[in-house]
Amino acid sequence: MKIIKTKIDKIEEFRIDYLNSLPEFQELFLELMISNSEAYLLQIDNKDIGYAIVNNDHILIEFYVMNRYISSSYDIFSQAVNELSINEIYCKSFDSLLLSNCVLSSFSYSVVGVLFRDYVEPLILLDSSIRMTKAKLSSIALLIKQDDSIKELFETEDQLRNFIENENVFEFYKNDELVGCGMIIRTHSDWNYCDLGVWVKPSKRGNKIGSQIILNLREFAIRNNMKPSCGCAFENIASQKIIEKSGFVSKYKLINFQKKRSTIK
Repeated sequence: MKIIKTKIDKIEEFRIDYLNSLPEFQELFLELMISNSEAYLLQIDNKDIGYAIVNNDHILIEFYVMNRYISSSYDIFSQAVNELSINEIYCKSFDSLLLSNCVLSSFSYSVVGVLFRDYVEPLILLDSSIRMTKAKLSSIALLIKQDDSIKELFETEDQLRNFIENENVFEFYKNDELVGCGMIIRTHSDWNYCDLGVWVKPSKRGNKIGSQIILNLREFAIRNNMKPSCGCAFENIASQKIIEKSGFVSKYKLINFQKKRSTIK
């Protein structure tokens, strides 16, 4: 097998097949890494049979081979891991091909993320006193002057501007006071899946406002023919509880597999 470095757009057809093959959709946390990662075509007998995407930290974030080569996927995976100096793998637990190859490799692992794809009846009632307002470019000054914790949603003013211009950003008010904001970010431009992000003003935390924001965002997404999902760090128990109160449930995790490093005696 040959591994050929290429451009992300050269594997787009394979990526469409890969994303369509998953029982659940891509995680936004991983999708945002794609543009700053390296793409590699996998070839057998000079024929493209799949691809791998590796980020700048040598972490494998996507691995795919065509169905006819799945029986050989472990050997293909092992060669890619070795030749591309991959140290770690981010694996969605619903990505069965990547998961099985990581397990067969006996890699050590840790759970790093909780992925919410399903939802049931919320554990809270919708609070009609909370007002949801679409953010405009004039909202930037208000939002960037908030507590640094708001950077959980956007890292820079330019990123916030881009989200307001191209995605759905909302301010939330209770009794005419800003209590938080939320975002609905399309996970991939070619699909109608989206990720929900929430920030609550520190002085207003602990009052179920985060769950109210997620509930409002989810209802907006559904009304607009989008399929909402959420995710948070595994150790962020507070965020998990907020998401679960809104009705989301998690059957899936983001797993970090680590390649065993050889030791010199």
